[in-house]
Amino acid sequence: MTIKVGINLLWLVPGEVGGSEESTVATVLGLAALAAPDLEVVLFVSASFAAAYPEVVAAFPTQVWPGSGRSRARRILAESTWLAGRSGGLDIIHHAGGTVPSRRRSPCVVTLHDLQPLEHRATHGAGKRAYLRLAIPASVRAARLVITPSEFVRRSVISRFGADPACVVAVPHGVGVPPVMSAPADVIDRYSITGPMVLYPAITYPHKNHATLVEAFASVVVHHPDAILVLPGGEGSEETAIRAQIKGLGLSGSVRRVGRISAADVAGLYGVATVVAVPSRYEGFGLPAAEAMVHGVALVAAKVTALPEIVGDDAVLVDPDDPAEWARAISGLLAHPDQRKELAEAGRERAKRYGAEANAAAVAEAYRHAARMT
Repeated sequence: MTIKVGINLLWLVPGEVGGSEESTVATVLGLAALAAPDLEVVLFVSASFAAAYPEVVAAFPTQVWPGSGRSRARRILAESTWLAGRSGGLDIIHHAGGTVPSRRRSPCVVTLHDLQPLEHRATHGAGKRAYLRLAIPASVRAARLVITPSEFVRRSVISRFGADPACVVAVPHGVGVPPVMSAPADVIDRYSITGPMVLYPAITYPHKNHATLVEAFASVVVHHPDAILVLPGGEGSEETAIRAQIKGLGLSGSVRRVGRISAADVAGLYGVATVVAVPSRYEGFGLPAAEAMVHGVALVAAKVTALPEIVGDDAVLVDPDDPAEWARAISGLLAHPDQRKELAEAGRERAKRYGAEANAAAVAEAYRHAARMT
């Protein structure tokens, strides 16, 4: 029996949704590579997504909404009108952005990347919090199956909403080395990497906690004056404050705030990084941490939310809000290549569980399971 599946990607505004953008795109491409004969998949995307990801829209039959998705109100309306009018007759529609439209014509699966808007309110504006405070519980009730990227989020969904444990499944994100990766010499030259490099790729949102890492790095350079901190990622609400902090601490020569760069360059930076640091206060999965392990780079991560689950014993775990502890952890790894090598090798082995093939197979099985439910 063929299962007709739609995937709603109208929510995915390129450059604005952080790690969930990369993980969702990886899942869709993984499903294309899987080519499951019993799944007939159609994508519903915005014009901005189609322009940013031509390889994704070429992988499946795709319907393109002419809007950009940058207006949340217009996108929500489009999901209940444009999308609803085109998704009848599907066996399952997968709303991959965490909310289910109020008007729908097919049974649905929803991915909840995390519950951060409900649990860490300072990271979202009042309007978005108010909307999600209603929309997320309603989406959990409406979905036949809820997919989460970690057991941490799965447990949170079950506990917070009283969801049936049989209807909530953890599917870790698929992570891999991109097919196109900038050459080491190119990224070293392009980003003026003149010494051992600490990497943290993340949008400057409050919960990503760049401030603690920058403060810690002021101590790191006292003992390792040639060390460089590189910060790729789009501009979030903390951008101005982080740039001012870098200047105020006299770190302009040691910290490279490079902004949003190509996936090939990010992969190239992982390839030349000495240490990856992930001080985020909240992660439903923690894509930069998993990517560090895939690339075989020693990792320091915050010991909160999903990060300990994802990295296990194969990283140095520290308090997200203790700059002195971050400085000691990073300085220790910079000073001890044998420890870096040991962590890198262990992390690379652990990362095998986060392969794109395993992710796609698990998502495909979730669709099958949801189609059988009534």
